[in-house]
Amino acid sequence: MLARMNQESTFYLDHCGTTPLSADVKKKLHELISDDTFGNPSASHHVLGQAAETIINESRTTIAKSLGAKPDEILFTGSATEANNLILWGHALRFLGRSPRILFGATEHKSIYEACIEIGERALATTESVAVTADGEADLDHLEARLKEGRGRPTLVALMHINNEIPVRHPVESIANLCRKYDASFHCDGVQGFVREDLNFADGLYGSYVLSPHKIYGPKGSGVLVLGKYGLSPRIKAPYCGGDQEFGIRPGTHNTLAIAAAATAITSHKTLRTERVSNMRSCADAFSETLLAKSPAVRLTLPVRAEAAGIVNFYVQGLDAPTLLAKIPQLCINRGSSCLGANGEKYSHVPKALGLPVEIQANVLRASFGEMNSPESSRRAAEILARTIETIKGPD
Repeated sequence: MLARMNQESTFYLDHCGTTPLSADVKKKLHELISDDTFGNPSASHHVLGQAAETIINESRTTIAKSLGAKPDEILFTGSATEANNLILWGHALRFLGRSPRILFGATEHKSIYEACIEIGERALATTESVAVTADGEADLDHLEARLKEGRGRPTLVALMHINNEIPVRHPVESIANLCRKYDASFHCDGVQGFVREDLNFADGLYGSYVLSPHKIYGPKGSGVLVLGKYGLSPRIKAPYCGGDQEFGIRPGTHNTLAIAAAATAITSHKTLRTERVSNMRSCADAFSETLLAKSPAVRLTLPVRAEAAGIVNFYVQGLDAPTLLAKIPQLCINRGSSCLGANGEKYSHVPKALGLPVEIQANVLRASFGEMNSPESSRRAAEILARTIETIKGPD
């Protein structure tokens, strides 16, 4: 498979889904494996446990420094999905019996969107969707109206930084101000936001923030939750039992290798972000401009935007997505997002939130760019896609 990926005929256009391990992350993992650091970090009463605990503590301190946070504000989870669920369920359980509320974005990642639906159905909290504008951004007037109406009840606002499917950046600064105004907590899924923007948690913009190392050339199986102590920070009751790891909030034996590699990925990305984002932006521009020029049937769901660099969401008029994808196995693109599962047979709630017709909702595609792309390779991929579209559709 690796050999195939190096060939000119295969194009990886799914960097929002995951990214390959960077050279420095591979080096870090190799070092740890070679050192045979297998001890349980919680077994600090013996030497091998102490060695593993040191790795965890050093990783936590390194990440905190990179994010402008304090070490005790960094929590390690198994994924960003788990971290999002931890905040949502934790808020509902903490304020159970006090009519808690959760306001969540209509275009959130499924780990927030579906968790909120489930929490509401179980009557653990009142959950309400915040509408988006025609441009895909959170409707601040709607958000303020919902906050004002429920003032006095324990309220959590869950709105993402940058969307994982469509090129949209929510106005997180304004959202934070509204949360302060109405005494609400603010949780932000920053998985795609951190890819594109620096995070200084000391600014007090977020109450809690989630990022995912495998989106920045780090390992899968790790998530980082930045959870502040004051201000906009959510107050939660741990929904798990069985251990005191992660300050009694998230139990379970630490994934030492993944956590150390995550710290390497985060510090490396902080240095390389500007260069990486510039390339993502150039590749998305090259791809979208070429595709639109060569295939009249292609429509962008939303315009490509600089602030959401590297994300192109589109559909083809009169052509269903499965038919098209079956003809272009050499183009690694996705239907909406990877979290949809079911071999891509399900489709996303995001196009529906944008008000798109049902026939379009089921057939949007996402191309997302990163270090495995260049503007030239992105143009070639668009040309292949355009030729395939015209072949399938045939002459008008």
